[in-house]
Amino acid sequence: MRRLALLLHHAGTAPDLIYPSLKKLEDVEIVTFYIKSKTNAALNRVYDECVGTIGPSIECSNEEDMYNKVIKYHQKSPITGVLTFAEMLIKTANMLSKLLGKSYMEDSTIVALQNKYEQRKILKNNKVSVPNFYEILSEKDLRRAAEVIGFPAILKPNYGGGAYGIFEVHDFETLEKRYQEEQEKFENIILEGEKSTFNLEEVIIGEDWQVNEKLADYCSVETIVQNGKIFHLTVSDRTKLVPPFRESGYILPSSLAMNHQDEVKELTTRALKALKVNNLMTHTEIKFTKNGPKIIEVNGRPGGTVPFRLKNATDGEYDLFIELAKLALGDKINPKITYKKFSASKISHCPEGNWKIKDINFEKLKNIPSLTLLIPIKSAGDYVDSYRGIEDILGLYYLENPNVNELINDMVSIDDLLKVEYERV
Repeated sequence: MRRLALLLHHAGTAPDLIYPSLKKLEDVEIVTFYIKSKTNAALNRVYDECVGTIGPSIECSNEEDMYNKVIKYHQKSPITGVLTFAEMLIKTANMLSKLLGKSYMEDSTIVALQNKYEQRKILKNNKVSVPNFYEILSEKDLRRAAEVIGFPAILKPNYGGGAYGIFEVHDFETLEKRYQEEQEKFENIILEGEKSTFNLEEVIIGEDWQVNEKLADYCSVETIVQNGKIFHLTVSDRTKLVPPFRESGYILPSSLAMNHQDEVKELTTRALKALKVNNLMTHTEIKFTKNGPKIIEVNGRPGGTVPFRLKNATDGEYDLFIELAKLALGDKINPKITYKKFSASKISHCPEGNWKIKDINFEKLKNIPSLTLLIPIKSAGDYVDSYRGIEDILGLYYLENPNVNELINDMVSIDDLLKVEYERV
């Protein structure tokens, strides 16, 4: 029997979402190594209830502890492959793949997938279109960064994701203020315990490539690279950002014109080759501009909710979790997807600022025609802060519809129908 080491992190996909797929694998033992949260008791209860239900499970205190425990387990019961859906564990997974004699990536690739500055630098050097940027190592770099990039600009952590800790700044005084705020509030969610540097980047001026005006001027490309061969599984359309830069919704398959889909796929291919990505799934966000598509960022993981949207859009026929398990085990993946309908996920946010929720009512959302699943996240008495991006969402929703315009209208209606009363903190 083959063994698959599943590496889980509290900031990644939870086991209750992964296990239903992986337990279908034949003649494969799933061994779960996991790191629980130090603060999220509700999430830890999910781990306590799930881990160990489809195979052995071993709790780990941090990435180094996880690496050592996987090696120790492997010495007694050989492990065939290593799988993770957590961006913060791709370095550990890569090191273990090397130890197991499997294909692995260069250290510089792992660094670039986790550090936005290093990624920008490699892409720029390989003539892949990215926004202008300047790395800020300390307060001393602010003046020079402002001179190089100009205003307006975006202040963005190099170790981050989900719009966490991103600000738009319009003058030097605001840049200084926001940078100081970052030093006080920002926590590195990719490499826990390490301080993050920051980038000052140009504001990319977008262009409308979509027919439906409710869609945003950017998209994401979901890709699997296996043994050097690049398979673009799908392009996801996006709904408009919630200020300052919070993602609001994702739709697949894309309704973008095929020539534009070809453009974003070609740019993604060039980016992945420049970064030397291999045997990994990536989520690449791309902005539409008058000069062609421009890379926002490449992430070393599936896009948020992509496995579930793919499954919904194919009536359960395409299971991304199984395909990525096959990738980890060295089996040939299936990149062909037959869509039956459009599938979307939508998230709702608080207004900009720091708030206490006095009351929140999801009842009116239940009558939305395309809605198939409503997951309330916040309740009365909870605190939310727009600074935390998708870490502090109000609710998560899944929708399906054979008509993409009806689907988009239903997504937009969620924000109109969700009733929330706030008290400013």
